[in-house]
Amino acid sequence: MDKNALVEEGTKLVRLLDDTKLKPRAAMWVYNSETEIWKLWIVPASKVQDKHEFYLTLSDIISAHRDDLPSFDISSVEFKLDTHPAVKGLGAMLHMEGLGSAHFSNNRFNGFLLPDGIVLRMAV
Repeated sequence: MDKNALVEEGTKLVRLLDDTKLKPRAAMWVYNSETEIWKLWIVPASKVQDKHEFYLTLSDIISAHRDDLPSFDISSVEFKLDTHPAVKGLGAMLHMEGLGSAHFSNNRFNGFLLPDGIVLRMAV
């Protein structure tokens, strides 16, 4: 998928989630070179620890905004905690409260290899 499209649609989703209890503290696109698939990793508000609650709210948002998020489905997003090694490493290196796009390639964070990624928010 085109990286500009990833940033545009990912930013739209994060803005929509900002108005819910999920309010992402971190959001980043991560490319899996084995499956050749991009996933949007979301670290929700610290009070949200339940994956079921996360995916239920996410599904409602995506369904309600189908016109704004034409290529998104629930499988495009992964729930992550701020304790994930890559999130902890990126959070120590980069802080971005608002929304932006910081691209990285072939980096290892706390022993976790991220071949390609785009940080939209990193406030953990």
